[in-house]
Amino acid sequence: MNRRLTNLARRLLDDWLPPALRDNRRLIRPLMGWWFAGTPDLDAVLDFKERAWGLSDAELAELYATLRCRGDRRPTDATDGGLAWIARRIPRDCRTLLDVGCGRGYWARQCARAGLQVTGCDLVRRWDDPEIAFRAGSVEDLPFADRSFDVVTCLHTLEHVRRLETAVAELCRVCRRELFIIVPCQRAYRYTPDLHLHFFQSPGHFLAVSGLSGACCELIEGDIVCQASMPAPPAGPGRAVVRAAVGASGVLT
Repeated sequence: MNRRLTNLARRLLDDWLPPALRDNRRLIRPLMGWWFAGTPDLDAVLDFKERAWGLSDAELAELYATLRCRGDRRPTDATDGGLAWIARRIPRDCRTLLDVGCGRGYWARQCARAGLQVTGCDLVRRWDDPEIAFRAGSVEDLPFADRSFDVVTCLHTLEHVRRLETAVAELCRVCRRELFIIVPCQRAYRYTPDLHLHFFQSPGHFLAVSGLSGACCELIEGDIVCQASMPAPPAGPGRAVVRAAVGASGVLT
């Protein structure tokens, strides 16, 4: 299903239904059952936001692998408007790009066709392209050296992580020049047709909780798009130095 349509449907549910109805388990269950058709345990979806915080990384990855929804059929969770916003802002002299949470590889392939040297990173590989490198890894502990890539993109991923500040700091650590992020603009509810753990209600809210207070952030087609320029290289080498440069919460200083 087209991302713009699902964003519109989510807005109608979140903004027009009274909270007492919107978060009523009995009323929302049929909708969740339709959206997560093919998932053997619907209660695992309904209880996801409670269960996820107590699972190990391996258990969480296994749970994600068992849950299926109608959104899995679309090539990307991003909208055309959000991707075009990023494409216009990538400096022409940049050569390397890391796509964190690359999913089915749609955006990675677009960037490779534009002439960038692309690496995809995700918990598991869900696509194969001999021209694009891939490394398995978590956004909370990226398997790359400091400042490894001119550009880092992270699209519809941060809403799924448990340690948001750690994830943002990692994205900043491996980025040499420009970091681009897309997250959904969404109200917080217990029962939502997704597996999100974080909810960002406006561009300003995302900047505040992510620590990227000096970044450029806009609302486009129901999603929050963000660009953060990295500071000058740190005084000395090492992962700890870069973490200090971005601050404990990922704030660029």
